[in-house]
Amino acid sequence: MFKENNTLYRLRTEIQESDSTATGDDNDIPENWIVTRFSHLDILFNRKWKKVAVNLSGGADSSLLTYFICKIIQDNDLDCTVDIVTFTRCWETRPWQGWWSIQVLDKLKDKFPNIIKERHTTFIPTILEHGVTGPLVEPEYEGRSGDQIIVGEFNSYISYKQNFCALFNGTSKNPDDSRQDRMKNRDGNALDGELIDLMQYRRRLETWFMLPFKFVKKDWIVAQYHLYNIIDLYYTTRSCEGDIETIPGIQDIEMFKYTEGMAVPTCNTCWWCGERQWAESRVESIIKEIKDI
Repeated sequence: MFKENNTLYRLRTEIQESDSTATGDDNDIPENWIVTRFSHLDILFNRKWKKVAVNLSGGADSSLLTYFICKIIQDNDLDCTVDIVTFTRCWETRPWQGWWSIQVLDKLKDKFPNIIKERHTTFIPTILEHGVTGPLVEPEYEGRSGDQIIVGEFNSYISYKQNFCALFNGTSKNPDDSRQDRMKNRDGNALDGELIDLMQYRRRLETWFMLPFKFVKKDWIVAQYHLYNIIDLYYTTRSCEGDIETIPGIQDIEMFKYTEGMAVPTCNTCWWCGERQWAESRVESIIKEIKDI
């Protein structure tokens, strides 16, 4: 299922150059790296890492990745902790997002109390969100939106300040035949990919930036919650990007009237709701596909 994706890790020039202990054949992954296979997908982790971070938004992708990273540390009895990096977004139009991300974090802390440590946050102005202004067209921005640039820059900054050995991001791949309002830089496939798509060592920061879900679609991600018996965590996550103006029945709520924990329905019309519904409809078939391989 993930043969092309996993093969990219064998293109190990970058891994070897940053790991002075690397020995053996060029097609081998150095022995300091643990390769853990989750339902046919490989995720790499270095035994020497002492402190890593994960971008945790409160959505299904980042929550699952945080769970997997903590599980790798726990199962291998590694001397490593995990910090959480969360971006405060849409504070006026979706004021519940911050509260939701904390519920997910608390659920993960319950499962890994000795591994998950600090939470770091920063702010993204609503006007710079992809859904508001779209991608920036100037060549130097490479089709990224303002919020994507802030995420990248803050991840570099906090990695430098906190001396993270690695920072993991759970960005995943669009479903096939996605809607036109998708984030198009989430298209692509492993067959045309490179190692840098999944992992990159930034020597100046001495930090690895890891995107193990880069070529993974949401149906596989949702299936993992069932296969690893963490469906309680899944139902704590929220994917909807509907807001005060678009979610039926809450137009009268204002940011300053929102109370943390207030029930907020999903809009069922945004791209992210559509992706989640598509994934949930495929859970049974994707689990069968995973088990049949």
